[in-house]
Amino acid sequence: MHAIPTLRTAARARYSLPVTLLVLLLVCSCASRRPFIADSVNAQADQETAVADAAAFQADLSETYLDPERTILSESKLARLQALGGLNFYPIDPAYVVVADFTRYSEPEIIEMKTSSARLAEFRVYGRATFELQGEELALDVYETTNPNVPEEYAGLLFLPFRDATSGKETYGGGRYIDLPSPEGDELLIDFNQAYQPYCAYSDGFSCPVPPAQNDMTVAIRAGVRTTELGD
Repeated sequence: MHAIPTLRTAARARYSLPVTLLVLLLVCSCASRRPFIADSVNAQADQETAVADAAAFQADLSETYLDPERTILSESKLARLQALGGLNFYPIDPAYVVVADFTRYSEPEIIEMKTSSARLAEFRVYGRATFELQGEELALDVYETTNPNVPEEYAGLLFLPFRDATSGKETYGGGRYIDLPSPEGDELLIDFNQAYQPYCAYSDGFSCPVPPAQNDMTVAIRAGVRTTELGD
């Protein structure tokens, strides 16, 4: 069965909107924060804590899709996922927890991000994160929703969509997302072990933002959720 995303499931639906319910769900789909995200950045971040946070995040994500009351999966796909025991993840690797240099844009541009449907999703280009991974210098834009109806308790949550060398091969071709707290300083903790796929990776009928070209990475990010074969 297809459950309508609510504030309990909106962590997976903040940006993946059912096309037929777009207006109805606009508020709740943009209003919930992901659990298990760090509140601050420490350049000497405790790797054990990062691993524990990622494990909790992944367990919660998988449990949501397995729960008949919260899942957006069809009955057949839910049965397949239950048989598999949950979503497929890469092994948690502390090497994919990076402390990026973060530059806020003084005059953020408002953009209309393409989605998997005809809908355009409006975001503010909040800043840029630069970091080194696998011996390469990388830079990703980080976004903030312009939706004025986000409750105060969820204010400050940023959106990081990306593609990498695994996209369309080992992970969803439409990219993956990470939700991040807005940093107070000039560093941003990014844990790719908490990368998740939009609803569009699992079910038709949703409208999901497509990562902009500047957030395409040539490296393979083998961390976070990966493709789970659930059939048609």
